[in-house]
Amino acid sequence: MRTPAALLPALLALAAAAHAQPRRPRGPRRPPVVTAPVPAPPPTPAAAPMTLDVLLRRFAAIPGLRARFREEKRVALLAAPLVSEGTIHYAPPGRLARHTTSPAPATVLIEGAQLRFSDGRQTTAIDMGAQPVVRQFVDSFLALVAGDGEALGRSYEMSLAPDPARPEAWALTLRPRAPAVQRALRDIVLRGTGVALESMLLREASGDETSTTFREVDAAHRYAPEEAARVFRIGGG
Repeated sequence: MRTPAALLPALLALAAAAHAQPRRPRGPRRPPVVTAPVPAPPPTPAAAPMTLDVLLRRFAAIPGLRARFREEKRVALLAAPLVSEGTIHYAPPGRLARHTTSPAPATVLIEGAQLRFSDGRQTTAIDMGAQPVVRQFVDSFLALVAGDGEALGRSYEMSLAPDPARPEAWALTLRPRAPAVQRALRDIVLRGTGVALESMLLREASGDETSTTFREVDAAHRYAPEEAARVFRIGGG
């Protein structure tokens, strides 16, 4: 005898009930567990922005500096900038060597008040007293990397602008105090992060500009005697 089609739903329901697991009797309801809220961690205090005193103290503590540079000098009479590249070296208290490798080899060597320049063919001693722009340029760089705030303050009005988004970043503007220097040099703007110099912009009163960028900066470099003898000399590098 065939099962009427009308009975199929009921039979399927009974089969499902027969195979279903019996329900366990419910026990008494447990009260909900209430957990104490976990307090949020305190916000990390923002790092203090760089100040001039802090920056100079950190520069005063470096054992030496070595970096590669790229310089672009923009002169009003030239359509394209004059580009040079090379390395720069500093060892306290006052030795600075700049070795240009491109477009032609050249060396500027500063030891104390003495400045010598060589283009590979001849060497010339330069009287920095007769070259106010050169003297201010040299003094500003040496005083900064030596952390000598008094020397900077004697020659320049100083203004340091920190970067709120990058507490270690800074921009230092130096404006010459002496009227004779003001007629040649408008200002110098140096930028960096911590003691790692990133760029230097020298703006002359004539409108000409010299922009230098630094890379591979090692502000913790210690010059061994053999390296110092090789680097801090004419034709070194």
